Amino acid sequence: MFDWLTLAIALLKLVNAIINWAHDNGMINEGRRQVIAEMAANIAAKTKIRDQIKDEVDGMSEDQVDSELGGLVDPPGSGKP
Repeated sequence: MFDWLTLAIALLKLVNAIINWAHDNGMINEGRRQVIAEMAANIAAKTKIRDQIKDEVDGMSEDQVDSELGGLVDPPGSGKP
């Protein structure tokens, strides 16, 4: 009788460990999904900004683009002519 009771308890412990593992694994996967969603949102925001800048540049004349780019290469106060 004692051997059957020990076996039943061991079986219940095994089932409990499997259920806990499955639960923990699900939580880890949910965390991964959340991180991926945050990264995708970050990429989408940067893409939107890139598109806005591209639209602004496309609307500028060549002289305006050259003037703006020249300011990036030699910022005001850099001492370069």
